Amino acid sequence: MDWETPVELFDALDSVFEFELDAAATAANTKCDNFISPQEDAFGVDWSSRVPAGSSVWLNPPYGRGVGKWLEKAYNESLRGITVVVLIMVRTDTNWWKDWAMRAAEIRLIRGRVHFERNGESGPATAPSAVLVFSEDLRTPAWTLVRLPRGN
Repeated sequence: MDWETPVELFDALDSVFEFELDAAATAANTKCDNFISPQEDAFGVDWSSRVPAGSSVWLNPPYGRGVGKWLEKAYNESLRGITVVVLIMVRTDTNWWKDWAMRAAEIRLIRGRVHFERNGESGPATAPSAVLVFSEDLRTPAWTLVRLPRGN
């Protein structure tokens, strides 16, 4: 539950998204000066009120049975005008993946296993990982309407 995001992975994403908030962190593992600690209860905090409009939020949620709740929160916060970028295990067979991950504007699959860090040690994830980008500004339709010429 307390494995830290690898610095190299975070830095690569931060160079693109310029994160203003780490939505699930402790003082020991936060990637941003502005973070929501377990004591604050991220589910009861309006993330969009903690950052300027149009900002990006980083989320590496605690893995476990509650991960769907985290994705639901990330999606709902994105509807308030922020971008929420989530590092998550790829579990396409779960309800939370189908219900929430598939609502992401982007799904970026990570080649190989992410090596998380804790207490100076590193260990590979037990499953593949992806980066989900929840953002209404980045959303493009998954389908397009094609009009056929008359007479066809």
